Parts: sequence; C-alpha cells; structure tokens
Amino acid sequence: MSSPRSDSASKRSGLLPTSRWSPAFYTPRISKLTDGDEIIRFAAEHFIVLKGFRAGQPLAFTAWQKWLLRSLFERDDVTQRLRYRRALIGLPRKQGKSLMLSAVGVYGLITGEAGAEVYVVAGDRQQARIIFGEAKQQIQMSPVLSQECKVYRDAIEMPRFGSVLRVLSSEFKGQAGLNPSLVLFDELWNQATPDLYDQMTLGSGARVEPLVVSITTAGYDLETVAGHLYQYGKRCAAGEVPDKSFGFWWWEAPPDCEITDEKAWQVCNPNLSEGLLDITDMRTAVQQTDESAFRRWRLNQWVRSQESWLPAGAWEQCRDTRELQPDLPIYVGIDMALKHDSIAVVIAQPQDDVVVTRAHIWQPQDEGVDVAGVEAHLRALHRQYQVKEFVYDPAYFQRSAEQLADDGLPMVEFPQSAARMIPACGNAYEMIINRRVTHDGSPTYTDQVLSAAQRMTDTGWRLSKGKSKRKIDACISLVMALDRATTRAQPTSAAPSIVQVWN
Repeated sequence: MSSPRSDSASKRSGLLPTSRWSPAFYTPRISKLTDGDEIIRFAAEHFIVLKGFRAGQPLAFTAWQKWLLRSLFERDDVTQRLRYRRALIGLPRKQGKSLMLSAVGVYGLITGEAGAEVYVVAGDRQQARIIFGEAKQQIQMSPVLSQECKVYRDAIEMPRFGSVLRVLSSEFKGQAGLNPSLVLFDELWNQATPDLYDQMTLGSGARVEPLVVSITTAGYDLETVAGHLYQYGKRCAAGEVPDKSFGFWWWEAPPDCEITDEKAWQVCNPNLSEGLLDITDMRTAVQQTDESAFRRWRLNQWVRSQESWLPAGAWEQCRDTRELQPDLPIYVGIDMALKHDSIAVVIAQPQDDVVVTRAHIWQPQDEGVDVAGVEAHLRALHRQYQVKEFVYDPAYFQRSAEQLADDGLPMVEFPQSAARMIPACGNAYEMIINRRVTHDGSPTYTDQVLSAAQRMTDTGWRLSKGKSKRKIDACISLVMALDRATTRAQPTSAAPSIVQVWN
C-alpha cells in the first residue's frame, strides 16, 4: 500500500484519478510512459466537436478522458511495448465515448504499424456504425486527414501506409481470416456469444502491439462475454489476478444507492462532474425511466433479471476488515461442480458476536474441474487452521470426501434436501441482515452471493439460480458453513470419518 506522500505525487504526475471522477474499479498504472498524450494532441489538431455547446471547437478531452487515455496506452518500462492487449471500459450513457474512441481508431489507422487493420465492432451493424460514422465524418472535415485517407461506405483506407479501418458486426462471417492491430468493441454487453470477440482477439497474435478495447454500459447477464470480462477486470483491479496485460476502468454507482441519490449520479457520471452533462436531464430521466433501466444506462450497474434473495445493501454492510484467526475453530463449506460450473470453498469462523467468512472460488476451465487443486486447498486449510468440519454436498464430492476422511480430515455430509436447506437458508438470511456475518468484499464472492434467488416450496423458501445462468456456488457453500458454525445439528465424532447430517 502506498503512503499518502506517494499517492499525492502520483496524483500530481497524473497516475491516479481525482476523487471527483475516479472510477469505481480500475487497474493502477505501473509506468509513467504512455502514448496517451500523443492521442490527446492528435485529436486537438485534427478533430472538432460536432455537436453540443462546444460544436465547431477543436476536440479538447476532459481531465478524466485524458487520464483514461494515458492509462489505456501505458507502455512497459522494460520492453517499451504497450502494456495492455485487452481492455474493458465501462461508462454510463452520455459520456462522449463514441467521439473518444473514434479518435483512438483514426489514430491507430494513421500512426499504427504499416499495414494496420483497425476494426470497429458491435453486436449489430447499426451500433457498430456509430463510432465508425464519427471517424468518417471527422476525416471528411479535416483538411489534412481528408487528403491522406480514402473514405468508403464501410471502410477508410490510408494508401501511404497500407492501413485500413473497417466496421464489422456479429453478422459478418469472414472474421476468421482477419489480422487486426486495433479492435474497438462498442456496447459489448450486446455481444450475445463470445465467438466474434474470440476471433478478433486471437486473430491479432501476429501483430507487434495488438490491442482490443471494449467499451460498454452494464448489462443484465454476467454469463456473457461482457459479464465475464467485467468480473475478471474487478479481480485484476483487486489484485486477485496478476494479469498486467488486461486493462479495466469501470464507473458505476454504489450498489446500495437510491436511484434518486444525486451524489451517486456524480460518482458514476464523470461528465456530470465536468459540467458537460446537465443534471436536469438526469432528474427528468429518473422520473420517466424504469428503475432497472435507469440503473443500467445512467448508473452503469449490472442488473439482475430476478430479485436477489437479500435486501439491497444487506451484503455490502457486512464488509469488514476482520481477519481469520489461526487459533480459533473454523467450519468449511464446499460446493463441488461439474465441468461448466464454478467450485466454491467458504470458511466460516465465529469471532465474538460475528462470523468471519472468506471464499476461494475456482472458475470453470476447458480442461475440466480441478479436483486435485480443491483437495490440496482443503488439506492446506486443515494444516493451517483448527477445522471442526468440512461440510459438503455429497452429489459431486463423495469420492474425494472419502479420501480426505481417510487422511484425517473431519468430513461432514450436508444433503441438499428441502428439510436441510430451508432452515439453513433462513439462518444465513437472518445473520446477514443483522450484520452477524463479515466478508472482505471479494468481487467474485459478492457476485455469487447476490446472484442467488429465493425459490418457494410448500414448506418454505430455499436458494436457487432461478432463470439466471449466474453462478451461486459460493452462496451455497456459505449457507452450509454458517449452518454448521452456528447450529451444529450433530457434533463431529472424535475419530476422523464422514459424518452424515440428515433431516
């Protein structure tokens, strides 16, 4: 963690954002080297504002846009190459993203490597043409650029360097043979499948400094390419994933805010803090727009197609800095998975009047479930802590549980029957809303807890995915761990063995 003095120096050097328009999540700068200032100068010399109260003036990026461009085009101190190969930028509507990315695209066309291929891509052709249309118009209005470039309906060529800028959508079928140097994905949330994104990313492998930049507003399904990148970006920003080649900058309002909270509007709309967005427009929108749509388009929050099992803000208020104590007992919930699901191990440790929890989550892998990795993690927990019980759903973990029990680990079966899960879910709910549970704010853990929904049965409610494809494995593990940590329906026997917890 940096000192206040170093933070102050970083702000003066432009490495850190100001609190007035700071993103909610972002990958921090490592190097002061950047091409961002070149793009800023290029735009000021060759682009003009086409609409609004600054129409006709040279394009002067705002403070937050300059910071973002400098961050996006950071260079590595050692290799001198661009740091990022992939990047995701999340912004609400009306932040000037089309104009900003059109400048990036034209800059890549003119100053990129010889034979550069720049592609503007979106889920549908109409959306893809927004950034491309902006670039096309800027070139036609520039005395210098119009002399250098040939403008066509769906392409802009620069014969001198053999470079091209094209517009594509998911309807295009020939992307497998492309060799992109720069790709600009617009509104990635609307990209139904990862096919086009994967093709554009993998197709740039022969380039010296390939870059795929996606810019989007929030969506409503995290089980999409945009949702996966959003979750991955938060893990990178939190330091959970050491991927220096992935850039992430995401503005969004606090998850528990009211939609009428004007301070929350300021937090997630950097143009509002710059005076480029009229607050009366936001006030009108909040009165005339459905809450879910307002949260997506104006607060840039991912919304769920179903209500979470927890009241708004209940999980967030449980965030705490308390750590696990090695000298206190813990209970471990395990939710194993099949090939395409995640695996979650959640620790619950009673401390005074609360239960401290931590989660370790394995994302699905193409090569299959990492059973050996899970078993090794459980053995490590057994060595490090006083584990009273490893509580697991026997459906997919019975064989591993038997081997672990033979090695001395106290394994406890937790069948997912209604008679067992209904009271366990109710217990977890009461503990969370009464702030008797703490967590460290891990983005993946939080998303899986909040993605669960209530499913009513004849005898009560229990947790379910509902109609969503979101993963809730950490939530199920949490429920099991909390149940055993607080109620302990049956004590573990003295000799290490598998204990069955029945109705």
